[in-house]
Amino acid sequence: MGGRSAALILLAALLSSLVARSAALPAGSATTAAGAAAGPAARVPQQLDEIAIIGERPGPRLWRVSKGDHVLWLLGTLNHLPKRMTWRSSEVDAALADSQQLLTSGPSVSASIGPIAAIRLYVQWHRAQKNPDRLRLDAWLPAPLYARFEVLKARFDPGDNSIEELRPSFAALRLYEHAVEAAGMTAHDEVEQAVISLAKRRKVPILRAMLKVDDPSGALKEVSALPPTVEVDCLAATVARIETDLPSMQERARAWAVGDVDRLRALPYPNQREVCISALSNSPRMKALVDSAAQAWSGEAESLLSRNRVSFAMRPIYDLLESDGPLARFRAEGYLVQGP
Repeated sequence: MGGRSAALILLAALLSSLVARSAALPAGSATTAAGAAAGPAARVPQQLDEIAIIGERPGPRLWRVSKGDHVLWLLGTLNHLPKRMTWRSSEVDAALADSQQLLTSGPSVSASIGPIAAIRLYVQWHRAQKNPDRLRLDAWLPAPLYARFEVLKARFDPGDNSIEELRPSFAALRLYEHAVEAAGMTAHDEVEQAVISLAKRRKVPILRAMLKVDDPSGALKEVSALPPTVEVDCLAATVARIETDLPSMQERARAWAVGDVDRLRALPYPNQREVCISALSNSPRMKALVDSAAQAWSGEAESLLSRNRVSFAMRPIYDLLESDGPLARFRAEGYLVQGP
């Protein structure tokens, strides 16, 4: 969105924080707060091996979605990759060079607000992250869960007293990103940024699905009004993932780097949405925005296939591998899907 304010970027970050990058358990295995509180503290490995992926790596092969002579190339991206990994794919380069448009995986957020409202929204965003009534995090968490959180905080985020002032979901996100950093991996999708940069060099038009927010302040008010107790499961799932999944996260990074999609399919993937979406779902406006973001991408992808001879799009690879994900929907609608 041209000229979007910093506040609107932050609103988009709120969506991605709770939906795309917040940690949780595998789909269908959400841990309840009571269950997480009752379980014993898991032993966290004291040392994570450094990921050593030397030289340029191609990442996974592309999927080819087609109907007639119209083609959409799809790249499955992965957030957590080694920080110093050099990524380059001749297949991506060739497909992008032939493409008329590139569709990114995330939406562009738009709202009709002026500069004064943007400043107020920025302030509101920061307030929304804090626990109400200035209560600290331990006031909302069962004691055994808080003890597990404290162990991880001491290891991955020592000296950060401000995390204790955050709502459970925001505390979970901060701790998770520090843990990913300590594991030697990036917390964000650098592959997507690399493809966008390549598209700009090749002068391929970049398209983002549009997500219109009619009342961003009202959406944040709904989130702020939720009791922090509804977010406890999200934090419990985050703690469980940090305790158990960091080595697997590194293994997924290795598999992605060498294009081993079969290995990615075989490795368990802790999908955060089953737990953290349930907290968002208590805010009708935020749930509607999350649903709209997914629908907007699907609509734009189909539109690309309809109007362009060749297009290129990106989506998180585990979204593509889901049994009800975009590739499955393309097949159900009669498109030919080929790929790894």
